[in-house]
Amino acid sequence: MSAKSDALEAAVTDYIKARTALDAAPGARTRALADRSFARLSALAAPRIRYFTRSYGLTDVAEDAAQVCAIALHRAAEHYDPARARFTTYVNWQFRAELQALRHRLHGDQRCAGRRHVTATLSLDALQEEGADAWLTDPAAENATEQGAADNLAALLADRLVEEWASRRRARLGASRGDESRLATRLAAEKKLVRHHLMVSDAAERLRESDRHVVRRALADIIHHAPVGKPH
Repeated sequence: MSAKSDALEAAVTDYIKARTALDAAPGARTRALADRSFARLSALAAPRIRYFTRSYGLTDVAEDAAQVCAIALHRAAEHYDPARARFTTYVNWQFRAELQALRHRLHGDQRCAGRRHVTATLSLDALQEEGADAWLTDPAAENATEQGAADNLAALLADRLVEEWASRRRARLGASRGDESRLATRLAAEKKLVRHHLMVSDAAERLRESDRHVVRRALADIIHHAPVGKPH
């Protein structure tokens, strides 16, 4: 999460503490502390409010938009539950709801055909200049996507290697002319065991001697038959 979002999170936490202290011991000092905490929270949220005001086409009534967003910010801070979401996510939806309602009151339902469409197109540069771009990006998304792709490719490769090994294993076991249903059951169990040990990244759990023997021989067979890339 960005530094701006972290600062907003810290500010709302401070406000909640100050508000709790005011409720527990009302007085001029605790009220002043709560007011200062909310003023700091408002200052940090101001770029976000300006961005949403423009995106909803309400720059001509920016003062009204600021007032409804201040109400939304206060309501969001009063009802915020850190266990459910980040404050940036929660307050963004509060701003959107209030500004949508304001636009509806001023310009009517924008979804109706024939009504004047009030909107604005913003560049990413303008958004960054206002400091309201943090909620657009997820810093962990790239790493999570790459890890997911790598895991998926590894799983596909493991499936292919195990299937090829199972085919060779079936051919060898079939030569003994055993019962087909018992052979299929045995191969299914061994495939599951071998695939699991191909995919684990930490130390494998303790196995029975017979299972360990199956895994050891299977991995040796897979390595033996694995294609060797030519050096470039």
